[in-house]
Amino acid sequence: MYTFLDLSNNQLFGQIPASLGALKALKLLNISCNKLSGKIPISFRDLENIETIDLSYNNLSGSIPLTLTKLQQITILDVRNNEMIGQIPDGGKMGTMVLYPNYFANNSGLCGIEIHLPCPKDDGLPLPPPQIKKQESWFLWEGVWIGYRVGLLLATGFMVLIGYFTLPPPSNCRHPPHHPIGGRGRN
Repeated sequence: MYTFLDLSNNQLFGQIPASLGALKALKLLNISCNKLSGKIPISFRDLENIETIDLSYNNLSGSIPLTLTKLQQITILDVRNNEMIGQIPDGGKMGTMVLYPNYFANNSGLCGIEIHLPCPKDDGLPLPPPQIKKQESWFLWEGVWIGYRVGLLLATGFMVLIGYFTLPPPSNCRHPPHHPIGGRGRN
């Protein structure tokens, strides 16, 4: 039975699988520092024993599901540096996170008592659409591979140029003449 699942810093992308909500014995879920997008799955409400959920440093959007207030063991929900919007749920154990506003930092669309920012009254006006982040350029990882190959080629060329790689000198070793078995000849 798994109680800790740490998939942080793995360059994961796409949406968070709803099937993670079926891991009822899970106590810690860390999928921070990836490139995950989409919403927090509603199925997370089924993580009965979860104490920590770290979703920070991704591209998650939408609101924090109100159903997370059902979680009786949760002490940390870290969603900092995403694109979350709406009111932070404050019922159940979620209400105790008022002491940790940094867990919600850098989500310009969030509001609530946890971050000391009142939510606007619902006046029937639609919320502005979330800003779309530009796609990362190919330079990040493809550039690393290109740079590695070019650097290896230049280093090898430089080493050949300065004579680091040399052929061994020819051997002066002479083999004695071959004599048939039984001596040099017969008398």
